[in-house]
Amino acid sequence: MLAPQRTHAGVEETRARILAATREIFERNGTRGTTTREVAERAGVNEATLFRHFGSKAALIGAMREDSCGIEAIRTLLGSFDGADISSDIKTLGQAAVRVMAGQRELMCIALAEDAIERGPADFEAPEWRGPRQVIGLLTDYFAERVREGRMAGDPPFLARIFMGMLFQLVVARKLWGNDPIDNGTIDAIVDVFLNGVQR
Repeated sequence: MLAPQRTHAGVEETRARILAATREIFERNGTRGTTTREVAERAGVNEATLFRHFGSKAALIGAMREDSCGIEAIRTLLGSFDGADISSDIKTLGQAAVRVMAGQRELMCIALAEDAIERGPADFEAPEWRGPRQVIGLLTDYFAERVREGRMAGDPPFLARIFMGMLFQLVVARKLWGNDPIDNGTIDAIVDVFLNGVQR
């Protein structure tokens, strides 16, 4: 008798359970304290299944961090913009990006702390940085189009990094600045400051 074929939906559901379990354990224990055995148990699979999906612990943690970046939501949102109202586009994007970052603040803080204690230069080509790089790439493309139209000024990759950096500080470093509220009014004010420097 042949083994039943796994459906695509079943494979994706198993992958999602493994990623959710990885995030839960990572946020509690960090990279070194996250074991593939504990992740597999939490996800309700065996370690062989985990390795069949991800190959290694490093790839698993990288995939979990990438999955948390909300790349598809940002891609869909940017694809819905026609560029007619830059201020409205960027405010909508800012609000969406802050929601994603606020939902993964603990994960980001742990990842940053671990990166800070690693010896040697940061490896921004590592899998765990793939998600943030993709978000910056999508935003760079949007800004590049506005620069080509003559409606914004500056180097698009730099603009993307500055914009996301401003939002990042609101979510991750907000206690340094007096716990600014994470609300649409604050996000809109940040966007206004950004656009004041780059919009023509």
